[in-house]
Amino acid sequence: MESSANRKMAVQAGFSREGAAVKPRRRKVVKELDPGTADALVRRLCHLLDTADFFGRHAPLSPQEKIAKLFLASAEDKDQSDFNCAVSPKVRQQVPILFQAIAGVMEEKSGAMVQSTAEINVEGFGRGLLYTGRVILVLKSLRAGAPFPFTSEEKAIRYGVECVEEGLAFLEKYKEITACHGLFSLEG
Repeated sequence: MESSANRKMAVQAGFSREGAAVKPRRRKVVKELDPGTADALVRRLCHLLDTADFFGRHAPLSPQEKIAKLFLASAEDKDQSDFNCAVSPKVRQQVPILFQAIAGVMEEKSGAMVQSTAEINVEGFGRGLLYTGRVILVLKSLRAGAPFPFTSEEKAIRYGVECVEEGLAFLEKYKEITACHGLFSLEG
């Protein structure tokens, strides 16, 4: 009886030693963005902003100026969203435009047709969805508008590039499953 109790204590002591070796969780390491993907996202975003510029008023602006003037939210918009939990019209405009740009970049990189569906209600709850055929590549839930509104170009581009990389990795992971029957005939 004592030998089994001793073994049990030894096993528990081993677990506690292993538990002490476990490192605490840390924040994600910020990795470098792929410059090609970031440039493609900026180009797609500018093309989408140009489609809404009917009279070409903002055509002479550089891509960074165009994004800053037509896409990014001001500090007042962000404060308004934080204060009364109502999303400003600028933020409601940002969501579908960014997901359309992400879908366009994913199409360029993968060669597959990628569709986007994104919406956000007046309270800031919504969903962004990128899919090809019957395969959902990226699904982002928006709660209280987070991570929107973007007030800096760097954060918007980083979010977009991370979504592109996530979707392409998911598509690559399931490419062998979809190779036999295509993206439209997945069972499940």
